[in-house]
Amino acid sequence: MKFLLLIFLFVLNLVALPIDKTWYEESTENLEKLYQEQIKKISSDKENLSNEDKEHIDYQILLLKKLSTLIKQESSFNLKEIENIEDLESYIKKIKEYIKLEQELVSRKNESEENIKKIEELEEQISKLTEKDSITTINSQLLYAFYKLKNKQNKIILDEYVKYQNNFRKILLESLKTIKIPNNETLQSKIEKIENSYQQILKDERRLSLALDKAKISENESKINSLNTEISILLNEKSKIIENLVYTKIESLIPFLQNKDSKYFEINKALQDFIDKNSKGYTRLTELLKYLSREHLGVTKTTFADTKESFYDIIKYSWQEINNPIIPIGDGISILAITKFLLIFIFGFSVATFYKKKISNSNAHYLRTTSIATRTMLANLGYYFLVAITFIFGLKSVGIDLSSLTILVGALSVGIGFGLQNIVSNFISGIILIFEKSIQVGHIIEISSGLRGKVSQINMRSSVVTTFDNIDIIIPNSTLIQNNVTNLTFSDDIRRLNVPFGVAYGCDIDEVIGIVLNSLQNSDLIFIRNMPTKAPKVRMTSMNTSSIDFELLVWISENPDENGVGSSNMSDFLIFLYKTLQKNNIEIPFPQMDVHLKRS
Repeated sequence: MKFLLLIFLFVLNLVALPIDKTWYEESTENLEKLYQEQIKKISSDKENLSNEDKEHIDYQILLLKKLSTLIKQESSFNLKEIENIEDLESYIKKIKEYIKLEQELVSRKNESEENIKKIEELEEQISKLTEKDSITTINSQLLYAFYKLKNKQNKIILDEYVKYQNNFRKILLESLKTIKIPNNETLQSKIEKIENSYQQILKDERRLSLALDKAKISENESKINSLNTEISILLNEKSKIIENLVYTKIESLIPFLQNKDSKYFEINKALQDFIDKNSKGYTRLTELLKYLSREHLGVTKTTFADTKESFYDIIKYSWQEINNPIIPIGDGISILAITKFLLIFIFGFSVATFYKKKISNSNAHYLRTTSIATRTMLANLGYYFLVAITFIFGLKSVGIDLSSLTILVGALSVGIGFGLQNIVSNFISGIILIFEKSIQVGHIIEISSGLRGKVSQINMRSSVVTTFDNIDIIIPNSTLIQNNVTNLTFSDDIRRLNVPFGVAYGCDIDEVIGIVLNSLQNSDLIFIRNMPTKAPKVRMTSMNTSSIDFELLVWISENPDENGVGSSNMSDFLIFLYKTLQKNNIEIPFPQMDVHLKRS
């Protein structure tokens, strides 16, 4: 397939007509002769052609005459010699002449660029033609030749323009050092007078614009035409006043430039701001002033001033960009607003996190006596309050009207009614647990599933229970509210251990009780010792088949003391009983069975 395509393109190139360069690449004499012969030839054949072909022949004759005139024109132009510049008034006039020539140069460059585009278009059209001697083909070739010759001539003129303008700039630079500048005390008042006239023009322009709008609303055509004429005259007058004001300000600027006064940059900046704000047709003038300041004041000084202004411009542009709305909510949310929201939220979130850690782990004197549960409640409530306040301030900072969020709240309420039931249920349950304090951090609980452990966290959605195997179990708060929960340390953290043991039949019961209680008081075991109501006791529970059963009733604290030391556990007390009974030669029974055999 690719091979066939290559063959097709090759054949197409063979068939396509080439550009006939004889219409424009010969000498002037030969081209003139060629054009005249072609005019005679087509004029003689004109009578035998149709009306449509006659029109094409007339167009071809016109092109040939244009070409004949074009080659006779000189490929140069005469520019008057630049006179010596002696005073400031002459200097301003020469600047105006320079700007006028620059505008002509730009115009010729634009014309040349347009001709290049037309040449490219004609090349494409000619390549599609097949009949070399047809009227259409010759007309296209002649038009192509016309643009080629025109651009050739333009290039020569443009080169001369550039040389002339470069020389003109150098003369302006050299004259800047020698021109006589009078002490014109009325110049500033002249500028103020022109500025007042300009302000009056702006007022008149606004007045006419309002009147035109009224006329359009009332569809008064005569009034509309009359106002358009007035506006056109006013705009022409405005353009003249702007030009007068610009060159008068330059007249006040030149003395500072000549004396290399740094105040020049300040006045020049004000002039550039005025030009940028009120007119876009002074680009060449701006470039000339930059050239003069750079060459006369020095590259370093000018570059520093330009860099400083560019830096300010970059800051101003960046500030405008980050303030431009990018999200269409309310009056629009900008990058700056989003940044402010993020900074406020990060700051508020950091403060809330710091507060929560500070309250939860505080050892300050005013919180030392406060229970862990109370500190946890204060930490959680304060944390969520600070986060909520931060979020509200963040929304206000980006300009979002909070009253408009009622629609969002309504939509969320529908979602809550369906998809968020469990989440909301757990959230409300968490609030109930915090305020009700039926379950608090540090409590030992047992839920209906048989899970037992210590509550280590109570959050807004779930709570964490750490088992005695040091496994953290995350339990939804609604489970703790809706199911039966046994709180082993609800009123306080003291609970009773019932430690079972047995002795053999024949032992003195009073002696056993006395030995156990006395040994317990003298032991190193940790339990509640100094509370009369919580004193250890031993009670007999049953007379079993092999033993007399007792229970040691001892009270312990579930939570460690201030030094981090916890109470003894069930294993500690069982070991104590075994060693105590063995030490005092009290027999510990074990199940026995007597077997009696009868002879038959």
